[in-house]
Amino acid sequence: MNQASPGAGGRTELFQVDLRGVVEILSQHLYSSPRVFLRELLQNARDAVVARGAADAPGLIQVSVEDGAIVVADNGIGLDAGEMRALLATIGASSKRADLERAQQDFLGRFGIGLLSCFLIGDAVEVISRSAKTDHAPTVRWVGSSDGTYEITEAPEALREPGSRIIVRPRPEERAWATPRRLVRVAREFARYLDTPVDVVDAAGVPVRVSTATAPQDLDAETRARLCVETFGFDPLTTVRIDVPLLGVRGVAFVTPEETASARRGGDVVHARGMLVADDNTQLAPDWAYFARLIVDAGTLPLTASRESLQDTKLVREAAAAVGEQIQRHVEELARSHPDTFRRFVEAHAVGLRAMALTDPTMFAFMYDHLRFGTSRGERTLRQLVAGTDTEPPARVLHPVLFAPQFRALAPLARHHDLVLIDACHVHEPQLLAALDQSDVDVSVRHLDLEAFVEAAAPAADPGLVASIERLVASALPGHRAQVVDLGVESVAALELAPDDAWHPDSAASSGWGSVLGGIAARWEPAGPRLVLNVASPAVRALGGALPDDVAAHAVRALSVLGRLHTGQALSDDDHLLLGDSLSTLITAATSTDVAGGRP
Repeated sequence: MNQASPGAGGRTELFQVDLRGVVEILSQHLYSSPRVFLRELLQNARDAVVARGAADAPGLIQVSVEDGAIVVADNGIGLDAGEMRALLATIGASSKRADLERAQQDFLGRFGIGLLSCFLIGDAVEVISRSAKTDHAPTVRWVGSSDGTYEITEAPEALREPGSRIIVRPRPEERAWATPRRLVRVAREFARYLDTPVDVVDAAGVPVRVSTATAPQDLDAETRARLCVETFGFDPLTTVRIDVPLLGVRGVAFVTPEETASARRGGDVVHARGMLVADDNTQLAPDWAYFARLIVDAGTLPLTASRESLQDTKLVREAAAAVGEQIQRHVEELARSHPDTFRRFVEAHAVGLRAMALTDPTMFAFMYDHLRFGTSRGERTLRQLVAGTDTEPPARVLHPVLFAPQFRALAPLARHHDLVLIDACHVHEPQLLAALDQSDVDVSVRHLDLEAFVEAAAPAADPGLVASIERLVASALPGHRAQVVDLGVESVAALELAPDDAWHPDSAASSGWGSVLGGIAARWEPAGPRLVLNVASPAVRALGGALPDDVAAHAVRALSVLGRLHTGQALSDDDHLLLGDSLSTLITAATSTDVAGGRP
């Protein structure tokens, strides 16, 4: 920068800008790709058309390749020499800020910094323009160079009508941009939903319309589905119309029909008043809506300097929240009006929904209302359990069971005792139930105490059967204690409860007053596992029959393994071997009995 002389009378001077350095900053830190030059030119051309607003001259933008140069032409308001000097050569100035402020809210681009993007692919930019503000305005020519210089002259050939032609001649290494096929593709990506007609002249010299496509929210269901397949690669399970009028946000959310790799949002396609902003944006829907992909117009929401994302403002966050509310309402309506579709939605996204519910209050509330758990009452939502139904009372205590076989075995027993079990063996479910216990909902989530089942059981009615079973357990499972009860249901043959922490006296030494009088002479042993056998089970009652000793022993051992399964204990390798040997013995015995009895 030139410095002013110190003291009074010092002269204020301007910064000297190295244009090549600015362009390098743009290419490395602002824009994601050199292709943005075409977006910037289309935006400025569209703004010029809007600014003119002439009913007798319908707006049109045309992109072509002429002698190896890219030409973007419009019939907009045009520029005179003074405007060229004030706008094209001023970095960061709005092309319409001073003279066209009345239409500023409808403009997409900023001519100053936008025109610089052309230097990403070329060393010079030529603008030929004729102003529509005065009749018979001259056609002027502005040529800017990447060295920071420019010149303004009268154009050698006058334009027949107001408008502008911007000409960019790519450097040799960037010539691939000046191919009609590539320009058609890139222009369609950027301007597909732009309200101004944009034609790109193809290799055959035929104009191809790449803009003014019908907005996604205005398409019929079948066409929207095809658009989703084309854009995101999946056929949507359902679609949600997005409309936030106060913010100008409109579009469609597509719900994926299958489980995603992670509960993280994929990128959305976001436009701003028809011009593409990004195809990987995640700002306009909440994180919990990971199952939805959007094609949405952000309306007047503020863009960053690169215009490739939205500014992180309160307004943008409010828009995302409003979009989330509309997605949530749609899914909740599915539950009421399209239960089959809703069931497919939940089945596809159960894991992700539960994961998001752990961290997001909105999704936790959705999970509470709509996700169904396996319970001893049948499949129920947590709300149905806590609030009750027309035929079931509210549950005030829920008992999660973390092992599926244990849940299946104990569910009938829980119903018999009017307890509510929840099958919580799936990922995230134990944590969700723990969160429910800490919430404001009037319910407690408690570990299932199997001892309560045993204490509530009726005593076995046959003392002889009890004594016989106790002898078998003592013989087949040394160290185990036997307890024979009637649990009232047949589904649970046995429960093996863990050893007590306490010690108990040996029965021989502690009978009567012997343990007291004998003092330290009495023998005390640690309490081993307790095998609770249910005489309501036919398998347990069969132990009282005339069984060979080895068959009876194997039956007791098999029941002990089953008792461990019912109490949720993991089986060891020895348990699996024991169960295999026992089943082999029991099957062989049964086969021998059938043969001896003359059965086929």
